[in-house]
Amino acid sequence: MRPDWTTRLSRSGLSKEAEADWIREREAHYWAIHRAAQEPEDRPASSVLEPGGRWNALFDATSTWANAVELEYLSVKDNDRYESTEHNWRVRTGLGSLFVALAEGLPIAFDATVSRVDHGSGQIRLETSRGTVTASRVIIAVPTSVIAGEQLVFDPPLPDKIAAATGLPLGLANKLFLCLDGMPPGDEEDLFLVGSTTRRETMSYQVRPLGRPRINCFFGGRFAAQLERDGIAAMAAFATDELAGLFGNDIRRQLTPLANSAWRGDPFARGSYSYARPGHADDRAVLASAVDGRLFFAGEACSPHFFSTAYGAWETGTTAADATLVSFAR
Repeated sequence: MRPDWTTRLSRSGLSKEAEADWIREREAHYWAIHRAAQEPEDRPASSVLEPGGRWNALFDATSTWANAVELEYLSVKDNDRYESTEHNWRVRTGLGSLFVALAEGLPIAFDATVSRVDHGSGQIRLETSRGTVTASRVIIAVPTSVIAGEQLVFDPPLPDKIAAATGLPLGLANKLFLCLDGMPPGDEEDLFLVGSTTRRETMSYQVRPLGRPRINCFFGGRFAAQLERDGIAAMAAFATDELAGLFGNDIRRQLTPLANSAWRGDPFARGSYSYARPGHADDRAVLASAVDGRLFFAGEACSPHFFSTAYGAWETGTTAADATLVSFAR
């Protein structure tokens, strides 16, 4: 199913007629993206917006949540190629716990940052912060920012990979978690809300997810970058003001900030997930292609249809692993 923040505008002060208009216009927007993607030119997704359209700010806000970037920076072809599984499963113990369980028993070396991949001779040499490792095959699954910024150096150089990664930068989508003391007005839980329908600097909210006493706040793009620089207090102040507008001022006393993400400042990520710049929709295939049958690439940015997702990263990882095994048989 599509996330509810694209459809439900309850408590936003809109009439039923306005909410129905949003749903119609949202579907028309998706079709406009699709039609534009069939044209030869790969233009910005913002080009399909109606000048002065009532819902333009909300279209832009939802793009910062889904794509981690505003529509003006987004390839219309890449956006159209995304395929929804129609399921968005939540893990009660957190998605990280799933990967910890999947990795149980594997010989993983932590705190071993790789800075150089020397693939010029028979054995590939990986220079790490804990010494040099040699291998006959390597799967590289790092954020595009690491390749584009050459924090990971290839020797001999791989200019096509750097160019592709540059065309697929990481956008920014962050989360803030607020403790909710008691039920919100109306005794509602697992409720999805949007703070504002008239500005793109707004958050989406998930109230009492899975019945738990908290509110998850989601925000992206330039707005998220500014709030990340300002810190958790600024994030909480903004969210509290919007929630007070949705539920009334009494809710202010019920809210306490718990934690937040700050992906732009993470030195191993430098962003959240990839988007394609206009004219760069085909860079995902370039980034995913193997080099000399020895270097294989994986990660959400390599996925042609499931980019920006954990399952897209998983699928490209299994594809790279299968290709690695096949390469040994040649």
